[in-house]
Amino acid sequence: MAESSRKGRAGEAAPVVSAGRSRHERAGDFIALLGLAFLAPPALAAFGATGPAEFARKAFGAFGDSGILLLAFAACFLLAALFGTVRKAIPVLSGLAAGVLLFAGAFELPGLEGVRRSLFRFAPFAEAGPALFAGAIAVVSGNLVGRVARLRAGAGLLLPPALGLAVLLVLAGFDPFPEGATRLDSSSVEAALRSVAATFGAEYRNPEVEAAVRRALEEKDATLAEKEAALAELAARLERAEADKAALARAAVGGAALEAELAAARAALAEMEGRIEHDLPLVAGGRYDKAVQPTDPAVRDFAVKAASAAPGAWDEPQGSRLPDAAGARQLVLVHAAVASGWKYVSDPAVSWTDYTSPARRSLALGLAGDCDDFAALVASCVVAVGGRARIVHGIKGASGHAWAEVWVGSGAKADAVLERVARAAGRRAPSLAATLDRSTGERWLVLDWELGSYSFESDRLEVAWESGR
Repeated sequence: MAESSRKGRAGEAAPVVSAGRSRHERAGDFIALLGLAFLAPPALAAFGATGPAEFARKAFGAFGDSGILLLAFAACFLLAALFGTVRKAIPVLSGLAAGVLLFAGAFELPGLEGVRRSLFRFAPFAEAGPALFAGAIAVVSGNLVGRVARLRAGAGLLLPPALGLAVLLVLAGFDPFPEGATRLDSSSVEAALRSVAATFGAEYRNPEVEAAVRRALEEKDATLAEKEAALAELAARLERAEADKAALARAAVGGAALEAELAAARAALAEMEGRIEHDLPLVAGGRYDKAVQPTDPAVRDFAVKAASAAPGAWDEPQGSRLPDAAGARQLVLVHAAVASGWKYVSDPAVSWTDYTSPARRSLALGLAGDCDDFAALVASCVVAVGGRARIVHGIKGASGHAWAEVWVGSGAKADAVLERVARAAGRRAPSLAATLDRSTGERWLVLDWELGSYSFESDRLEVAWESGR
C-alpha cells in the first residue's frame, strides 16, 4: 500500500513538470508582441500608410517618432529574452546589436548619429525601408535563434546579422517601397520641422516650409554635410523672417499711441495710392543712390503729411541737420508712419544683392517689401523733411540685414538729440540704440523695424549709402 501511494504521488507530479510555458515566459511572449506593435507604424509608413505613424506622433509627441519606436521595439525583445523566452543569450545580443545599427543607418537614433553619417554613403541605405525591415529581421531572428538550446555559439553569433544583411541587400535591390514613402531623411525632416515649429510657432509647420526642408534633405547628389548646411541656412532665413516680423509687431504696438496723429497721413496715403503707377522699375541690389528718393513728389508728400502733426523746422539753426524738439517729434512720426503700416514680404532666395525697390514703388505697393526696401523708404522720408540719413548693412556669417540710421551729431549734442527723440517716443534715452562712427565720433540713431532698436546681431557693419551733409 505504501509503495502504491508513493507511485500515486509520483504520478501526480508529472503533469506539473510537463505543463505549458511558465507565467514568466508568457509575459515575455506578450512583451515581444508589444514590440511588434511598436514596429508597425514605421513599417506601414515605409509602404506609404502614414496614418499610424502620424497618430503615434500626435499621441506621444517626441516619443512617437519612428526612431524612438524602433528603439522601443528592440527593447521589448531584450525584455522578452530576460523573461526566460530564450535559451541562448548570444544570438539575442547579436541580433539586437545588428538591428540597432541597421536602424541607425536610416533614422536619427539618440547617441548613434555617427553611425548614420558613416552608413549614409552606401546605396542600400538610400531609403529607410530596407534598413528598417533588415533591422527588424535581425532582432526577431536573434530572439528565435536564441530559443534553440543546441545551437553552437558561432552560429548563434553570426546568423542574426547575416539574415539582417541579406534582407537589406534583397530589399535594396528589388525596392518594393512606393516613391517618396519614408525616405532616408524622413526622421530628420520631422525633427527639423518640430524644431522649426518649437522655435517659431505653429505657423511655420505648413506645406511650403515642409517642402523646403524635404528638398534640402532629399537632394540625391548632395552629401550629408551639404544637406545639413542647407537645412541650417533655411533655419537661419526663417529665424531672420521671424525676428523681422516680431520687430514690426512691436513697432505697430508703439505706433498705436500715434494713431490720431497718423490718421491724416494714412488718409493721404490712400489717396496717393490711386495716383501712383504700379509699374515702377526695380533697381539693382544695393543701388540706394537710385532707390532713395527724397525729392520724388509722392515720397515727399507722404513724409510731409506724416510730419505735419508736429509743425516746425527740423533743425535749429536751420541747415545744421541736428533735430530740435520739432524735428525729433517729426522723426518719430515719420518712422511710425512707415513701420506701423509695413507688410514684410520676403523671398528666402532674394536679398539686397539682387534688387531693391525704390521708395516710390514701395509706396505704390502699399508699404510692402523686405528690409532693404524698408530702409530705402525710411531714409527717403527722413531726408525729405530735413534730416541726414544713411543705410547700413549688418553682416553675420552668410546672413545679413539692412536698416536706415539718422545722424544725431556727436558728444553732448548727440546726447541732447537722443533725449529729445526719447521724450517724443515716450522712451528713455539710454534705451535708444545708436551706432558710433569711431573715425569721426559721430553717432547715428538706428531706424530699424523698431526705432532705436537693433533687430539683427551683426559681426560687422558696412555703410551702403549716406546722404549729403
